[in-house]
Amino acid sequence: MAAVEKTTLSQNIRREEHTAMKTDRLRWAIAIVLAIIIFLIDTLTSIGSAVAIAYVLVIVMIADITDARGIKLTAGACGFLSIASFLYVHAPPFDAAGVLRLLFSLSANAMTTLLAVERSQDQKALEIQARLLEMARAAIFLRNEKGVVIQWSRGAELLYGVKAEDAVGRQVEDLFQMHFPRGRRHAEHALYSSGHWEGELEVTLPDGRKCFLFSRWRLDLDSNRTPISILETAIDVSERKAAELAIQASETRYHTIFQTLAVAIWEHDFTAVKAELLALRASGVTHLRNYLDDHPEFVARTRQLVRITDVNQTALKLLDFPSKAQFHSHLGTLLPETDESFVSCLIALDEELESFTAETTVVDRRGTKIPVVVSLNFPADGKGLDRIQGSVIDLRERLEFEVAKESFRRDLEQAARVAMVGEISASIAHEVNQPLAAITTFINAAQSWLKHDPPNLEETRLALDDAALSVDLAAHVIKRVRILLGNTQWDAADVAVDPALTEAIHLRRPELTAQDIRLVLKLDAQAAVVVGDKVLLQQAFLNIISNAIHAITSSATRPKVLTISTMVESGCLKIRFEDSGTGLGSQVGEELFKPFRSTKTNGMGLGLAMCRSIISAHHGTITISNAPSDSGAVVEIELPCKAAENEAA
Repeated sequence: MAAVEKTTLSQNIRREEHTAMKTDRLRWAIAIVLAIIIFLIDTLTSIGSAVAIAYVLVIVMIADITDARGIKLTAGACGFLSIASFLYVHAPPFDAAGVLRLLFSLSANAMTTLLAVERSQDQKALEIQARLLEMARAAIFLRNEKGVVIQWSRGAELLYGVKAEDAVGRQVEDLFQMHFPRGRRHAEHALYSSGHWEGELEVTLPDGRKCFLFSRWRLDLDSNRTPISILETAIDVSERKAAELAIQASETRYHTIFQTLAVAIWEHDFTAVKAELLALRASGVTHLRNYLDDHPEFVARTRQLVRITDVNQTALKLLDFPSKAQFHSHLGTLLPETDESFVSCLIALDEELESFTAETTVVDRRGTKIPVVVSLNFPADGKGLDRIQGSVIDLRERLEFEVAKESFRRDLEQAARVAMVGEISASIAHEVNQPLAAITTFINAAQSWLKHDPPNLEETRLALDDAALSVDLAAHVIKRVRILLGNTQWDAADVAVDPALTEAIHLRRPELTAQDIRLVLKLDAQAAVVVGDKVLLQQAFLNIISNAIHAITSSATRPKVLTISTMVESGCLKIRFEDSGTGLGSQVGEELFKPFRSTKTNGMGLGLAMCRSIISAHHGTITISNAPSDSGAVVEIELPCKAAENEAA
């Protein structure tokens, strides 16, 4: 299409040049004939006027079809003809009137020649400018103040798709639509205020296409400061605009990714650090690591030279900074003084490695040290060190998870040990039951023999009866421990707690008396009954009383008092053991119920754990805490009360 338009344009130009040449020849012929006629009239007639002044018509006629040299030659020929005619007509001595007419004619011709030469030069300059406008790729057109097109260049034809003959004489707004960023009124105001305007605008062409143009306007004024014309130039910047929009979209996307990443990122400027390393190498240092180990002040100084140029929101949140302006400006203030990772970073930068990763700590706004993993990517060519991105991953959650995992592992080990103890207890109970049964058999035999003549002593029989009962109780305890630690179900029965608690206290009475411990009993649950195993509950009571005796005897300055109380409240039986010992101190009550946790020097840590197992098996709860007066420990047991349930029913 462009080639066809160029061919048509060349043909039109050649046709116009041929027509112009024919016109020029005709004008030259007329000018020559006119000059001859003027010469003949001036020479052969006796008209008493300055006929030679008519040669100005010849000069004016050829002024538009020749250059300055041709005008001067023509003027010279006309002057020669004027002088020749004067000499032919007038013989010496010349009269004054004829000389004056000759001088007047020659002066008129000279003046006309000067004006014609000047006009020819101006016309030539205009023609050169017109050719330049036609050759320019930019769209150029001239319009008046009302927007009517006066001149339309070839570039305007190609850009706007409108021929010059269709554009000249029409309003610009009728040819295409222009959309200004701030409105056309703003552009017109700038034009008439300063004489020029430039800017980008969107244009809708006659064929419906839209393009972006960069346009310049210039206002021409006359001597009275009245607008004459407005020159507009425009170039198509659609491709550049599209490229700028693509770059802007890419930058927006990068900025969004940079700001919203879950990983903290900040940019570093390592330019000054690289210069220091190059200077160090130039001074003769060959073993950089040895030098850095021997000169920690160099490491501290170069660390301070690393500028932080940008950070994302995750980095601000990580180090608890409200804005980028308040963030650390240099790496030296971000890393603690004990940091050792920067030495490896300097070596990686010196050896021009592509990346560097290390675990270190950073300091937040309040001075708290945060464990992190830092990764840097260095350019392969050593350039662009002013924008080195570093990604920082917070390790606190991972470390906390590892600590929790280690604690869980230890708990599993302890659970395994508890299970092992259960197996061992079951084995011990199995093995001990047989000798206990044998002891019972032997005691019964002894009782039988004592009944024969000679008569047996009654006190001996009673003692042996107590021994038999004790052995029987031991067998029951071992049996129930096996049931509790194993998977076997035990038989539940109604248990009156106050009597069961009294029996357990009776078993510990000699020890209480021996340690001079005053026992205070407040048993207010005589009618309370729970469903469970009496032996196991008594074993739990005995464990708690034993712990209380140990705590009380550990303090030589405190009064030795153990208070045991029972009461029914809200359908639950509450049993409270309060001692006057040293208390729990820094120990956490819940921790004391875990297996192998003991406050005793030689304790195994199974007593309270066994108590919790027994109480839990009876659907109850057990807690331990310091006494309100900080004068001992308090153990509280809650069990569902059968009597209370029946009363409620």
